[in-house]
Amino acid sequence: MADLAILCAAVQRALDETEAEYGQLPFFVRPMVRHGFTKRTGRDFSQWRAILAAAAQGQIHAELAAALALLVEHYRGAPARAQRGMGATAPQLAEIEARSRQRAEAAANLRRALTP
Repeated sequence: MADLAILCAAVQRALDETEAEYGQLPFFVRPMVRHGFTKRTGRDFSQWRAILAAAAQGQIHAELAAALALLVEHYRGAPARAQRGMGATAPQLAEIEARSRQRAEAAANLRRALTP
């Protein structure tokens, strides 16, 4: 159970960082980016917090593994969306790719732990 809590915390950390980054975007862009996140992952940040908190305490929702697959894909696609959307420089894109890779891996690790 401790391992599951650690994996949940890693995903929560990824989500917290993502939410903080969204908060740094221009005011008029934030709602669009948050809506896209919710649409792609099936949950907003508060819903993710709730389902991860429950999982960390051993209450695994049946749809969590499938939801995590969506989250993994969201993070894998983030660099391409960043390149299209914000015209990031090469160093910025490299940083986005590295962060996205780590975040996708955190979600994938939790998903693997939940699937037999």
